[in-house]
Amino acid sequence: MYLKPTAPRSIREVFADGILIYKSAGRSTWMLALALELAATLPWLLWQREHAPVLSSDLLSSDLLSGGLLSGDLPSGAFPDVLTLLPSSPTVWLAVLVAIAIYGILYSALIANVNGLATGRPASAADAIRLGLRLLPKTLLLGFFVLFIVAVGLLLFLVPGIYWGVTLQLVFVVLVVEGTGVRQSMTHSRGLIKGHWGRAASLISYVVLVNLAAYVAVFLLTGIVVLMFGAGGSATSPVSQLLSLAADTLVAPLYAAVSVAMYYDLKLRKDRAGLAVVDAAGT
Repeated sequence: MYLKPTAPRSIREVFADGILIYKSAGRSTWMLALALELAATLPWLLWQREHAPVLSSDLLSSDLLSGGLLSGDLPSGAFPDVLTLLPSSPTVWLAVLVAIAIYGILYSALIANVNGLATGRPASAADAIRLGLRLLPKTLLLGFFVLFIVAVGLLLFLVPGIYWGVTLQLVFVVLVVEGTGVRQSMTHSRGLIKGHWGRAASLISYVVLVNLAAYVAVFLLTGIVVLMFGAGGSATSPVSQLLSLAADTLVAPLYAAVSVAMYYDLKLRKDRAGLAVVDAAGT
């Protein structure tokens, strides 16, 4: 059972705390994670019906990787001509906009649910979703600013984007747990990670490695299906999508759990540092 830290922990201990929170995930957490991934997947399925490359998170198992990208059969200028990759159907655009809103609600709800497990105050899926609805305007605005800042940083020789992305890692946890505004959430996330960038980056990399392992497993399982049944790429696409959905559903609560564990560890460190400064000033 996870207990909030009373003393600073090592990186491995914080990750282990995240695993404990993850293991305690209840039925409502998995329901939210599945709904979250469905919201992210359905627009891409509609996009795929337009015969556009599926630029989804399960790139390793997509037709793009198993098809023209690896074989070198992509037409000349396919990558630079980004506009041709955009969906042309208004239905797809509407589905994307609706999915973004639903994703924002469910992502905040998942963090709230996981935080409830971590603090011993479990929240039902319904209560978590109500919180996500209330925070939706802030969540969308915060997501826009984070994406914009990281994108600009990536364009500036890549390194600034990676650095800023890590410093903003806890913005949504701060938003949900503390109920702060957009600017305060960003400032507090940077403040918590300031001086602990390497720690935060290491914890993120652990989850990324787990995520990568899940995608490799999906890729291998899809290959096994091809070998066993001799199915073509189009026939294995539904299998790949289902396996990817299952993998994403399993990993999503882990990402939230590690972020929550990181938040409480860094908050303890900052609080202790603040008390030390106060004590030193009073002597």
